[in-house]
Amino acid sequence: MIEIGIRLTEVDCTTMLERERHRLILKFVEERAVASVADLVELLGASEATVRRDINALALRHEVRRVRGGAEALRPRPQTQLAGAPFALRRGKAPSEKRVIARMAASLVEPGSSVILNNGTTTLQMVDFLQDKDLDILTNSFPIAAGLMSQGRHRVTLPGGRVFREQGIILSPFENDVVSNFWAGQLFTGCYGLNPFGLIEADPLIAQSEVKLFERAERIIVLADSSKLGQRASMIVAPLAKIDLLITDEGATEEDLTRLRKAGLEVVIANTKSERDASLVA
Repeated sequence: MIEIGIRLTEVDCTTMLERERHRLILKFVEERAVASVADLVELLGASEATVRRDINALALRHEVRRVRGGAEALRPRPQTQLAGAPFALRRGKAPSEKRVIARMAASLVEPGSSVILNNGTTTLQMVDFLQDKDLDILTNSFPIAAGLMSQGRHRVTLPGGRVFREQGIILSPFENDVVSNFWAGQLFTGCYGLNPFGLIEADPLIAQSEVKLFERAERIIVLADSSKLGQRASMIVAPLAKIDLLITDEGATEEDLTRLRKAGLEVVIANTKSERDASLVA
């Protein structure tokens, strides 16, 4: 969840993780006014018992109000927030799988071409493999834009709109923005989940943004580690028929892959072992 540059004792690590959990819970509850235990379990990747203990500790310090099934903010922030875990937390999940998927995705990009990189922790990994390709790139992600601008000679375009800091994303409420004037041969995107119904997202604002982006590319390529397959949420961004290719990892079950292939989706499996071997050599 967090990077530590020095060696800590086991007790120190436990304390640090607890502090970080408390900080994230407090921020999450303040932004949403009320948060359920289930929401916080998903956010933190912690057990229900741990989350309940954290809520009790924060309530005893008068930082949140404990309510049935969750916690309530004492000082809620009056602003819209996006559903799902913050970008920083998602970035730490399945890093080796995401990197090998990103490497394979980047190998499909022709030098000098025009591409769209949708916000996501896997698409962010593509940045390292796009050097010297001299691309025209549209992205709605601040982390991706920053990475692209720090290396290579890419021409990077950002859409206008509101910045959501936790997700590192720019979302526009307007129909006529720079997205409608951009064209790409390929669009690369992560997702909240992918199942036989299609590509899904948990937040309607993100889903609306992605529908617009998908209309601006000839070819849509989904980068999804195996934990995303079969995942369900309420917002369908695109049916499988709209998607040209899925790149996933070896952890995908045969059952999930069979369902997706029967629906007509082309699937490529990235070899995570080769990525681990390459990192050892490096």
